Amino acid sequence: MLNSVITFTPQKLEKINDLRNLVEDSLNLSVGTDDIFLAKFLSFKNWHLERAYVAIHNYYDFKADNPEWMAHHHPAHFREQFLNVAARFVMPQPDKEGRPILIIKLVDAFEKYPNYLLDSAEMEDIIFESLLLLPQTQDNGLTVIFDMTGFNLNFLPYVAPRITRLIHQKDKILPFKQRYVHFILGGAFMSAITTLLMPLMHKEFKENTYNHDGKNFDKLRNMIGYENLPADYGGPETNQLDVNLLWNHIEKHSNYLYNLQQYHKRKRN
Repeated sequence: MLNSVITFTPQKLEKINDLRNLVEDSLNLSVGTDDIFLAKFLSFKNWHLERAYVAIHNYYDFKADNPEWMAHHHPAHFREQFLNVAARFVMPQPDKEGRPILIIKLVDAFEKYPNYLLDSAEMEDIIFESLLLLPQTQDNGLTVIFDMTGFNLNFLPYVAPRITRLIHQKDKILPFKQRYVHFILGGAFMSAITTLLMPLMHKEFKENTYNHDGKNFDKLRNMIGYENLPADYGGPETNQLDVNLLWNHIEKHSNYLYNLQQYHKRKRN
């Protein structure tokens, strides 16, 4: 499934070239102009040229204002942490709508990695960019299973209103055509926190967010497809999570992903 070879129709190539011209003519964008980079913003905006161009600016405005919340280390920097914590996975097959399935688990790794909050933001940024290299993601979007059953008091900064607002500001500029998030909740406490945070989330995020109690996965099976789910969330026993599948994909594209981190907007005099 993790085949990052993308082909474009002549019509899409024409749109990509038009966007390339706009980016190259920009006085303050210092970004790449390869087809895959430009196509992810075009796909994000349903191949509307001007909106895609604005989306690029919005993305790098957010990066300029919040650099610590965007990846700024080579992926190799996180190799040991990524594999040891084993909290992020991708399934070898997409869901029934053709969207790759990303699984993120809350695993308390703060004792070994004191900077785990910001490390997590960086690792997830690298993951998102790596998955945007896949044709399935650019064409269909992404499904995320966010397992919050490991929540404890060390994760409270994640749900502080300031951090929540920032995360959802970032969510609005990430160039996914669609993103569906399935929260696996653990107990009444986590459900109450989720209820309190919902008013802080933007409309589109709310519309594409679903809660599951962690015991009954019937709704998850119906939405994603039984055969596509990990065994942990109601899928076949043969569907075991393998942290190496996602890491190997990241490692394969690590230099490209690191180059993306250098893109920015120039300051105007």
